[in-house]
Amino acid sequence: MSDPGPHRADHADPKPTGLRAKASRERMAFWLPIAIFALLVLIAPDILLLVFAGLLVAVFLRMGGNAIARRLHIREGWGLALYSIILVCLAVLFFLYAAQGLSDQLDQLTTALPKAMKQVQDYIDSHGWLHSVTRSIDLGSIAPSSKGAATTVMMSIGVIGNAMLILFIGVYGAVEPQLYRRGIAALFPASKRDWVVASFATGWAALSGWLFAQLISMTVIGLLTFVGLWLLNVPLAAILAILAGLLTFIPNIGPVLSAIPALAMALTLSPITMLWVALLYLAVQALESNLITPQIQEKAMSLPPALVIAFQLLMGSFFGLLGLALATPLLAVLMMMTRRHYLPLVRPETA
Repeated sequence: MSDPGPHRADHADPKPTGLRAKASRERMAFWLPIAIFALLVLIAPDILLLVFAGLLVAVFLRMGGNAIARRLHIREGWGLALYSIILVCLAVLFFLYAAQGLSDQLDQLTTALPKAMKQVQDYIDSHGWLHSVTRSIDLGSIAPSSKGAATTVMMSIGVIGNAMLILFIGVYGAVEPQLYRRGIAALFPASKRDWVVASFATGWAALSGWLFAQLISMTVIGLLTFVGLWLLNVPLAAILAILAGLLTFIPNIGPVLSAIPALAMALTLSPITMLWVALLYLAVQALESNLITPQIQEKAMSLPPALVIAFQLLMGSFFGLLGLALATPLLAVLMMMTRRHYLPLVRPETA
């Protein structure tokens, strides 16, 4: 009489084998898009940074459009259209009434800055202890130069082309963000699509919070800097204040860079004025860091300063100015996704 046991085992084997094969296919389908993305990071990181910059523009447009839609009780698409029209009108008004004056100030700054740097160098040379401290610094390299005009033109063309590409990505991304989310989620197995969509929502929320806080900081710093420079009678106060506001987009490093031309211009008046300008920039940054930012911290994401600086240096060394500018928002996304999606897996008690 035969033993039925082995036959039962043979009939029981196909189902677990099928389940294992299905699980293996799902794992492969999950990791394949991630592997392709990792390959793109290695072979075309600059393109991915441009796409990320376009995503920031999309977040900016969508934030304003959604705010208008909620306030007026209209559809989000109409809110986005109305917000875009408002931005275009503001841009036209700016170019009609303010652009020429600011352009003249920028030309004056470009002309005056080399002279100011020469005056700084002369002042340092006249004080021996300053000369010994700064002898390794070439102040002339900080000021604009007439050399390499062709290189400057080519760089300008590249910057304009990249800016147009970022704008197009941002506009299309703002019009139909769900389309791109669903498209990328469709690359993953069905069991992981909800996780992918949730990850996109997390990244979007992180960028929205960071951008909201950053726009407030940029506006406040620009206004306070303009008022301070105007009261101190520093030449070209408007363009220097706009530069200070824009460079606030790069935390930690941007404010230092924005102070250099302001200090140089102030020294053309007197060393005392330069000291007052230095105190002004320090006071504005202290006010922003200790009063303004904590007030909006609930809407933004708190990032460890040392980690931000290290990540900025890393991104700047690998990807240049664009990497430096986008380091902080990218870090905000990575930190938020780590807290919401990775830590709950390795430490369930944090979920």
